Amino acid sequence: MSHNKINLGLALVLLLWLCTGVQAQGVQLQEEPGVSEMVHNWLANNRANPKMEGWRVQIMASTDRRQVDDGRNRFRLGYPEVAAAVIQEQPYYKLRVGAFRTRQEALAFIQTLEGWPGAYPAKDNNIHPRDFLEQ
Repeated sequence: MSHNKINLGLALVLLLWLCTGVQAQGVQLQEEPGVSEMVHNWLANNRANPKMEGWRVQIMASTDRRQVDDGRNRFRLGYPEVAAAVIQEQPYYKLRVGAFRTRQEALAFIQTLEGWPGAYPAKDNNIHPRDFLEQ
């Protein structure tokens, strides 16, 4: 056997041994229990209470809750597929409808509204993702 073949064979054996040793090594991370708990709680809360930023259209406001509830019922008759929510901001109850990703989408929806003068887009940081899908 030639000297070059022996050197090549030894080099291959050494290379295989190094590769096996590298594959057998693993990286282990140890994190503080508080970090794991915090991440778990954050994920659970976001899954239980998903909220997204977007826009709604405010179509009325009143200090009389019954008047706003009647308005919501009237709106639902004309637009049953559009989400409608009553928001309370003392001393007012506000009827906001739809769920839009952009202000422009909300403005386009206002153009289709009939019987709701004075409707305007309102920023909302508390929209459930399903409200976007219902439209």
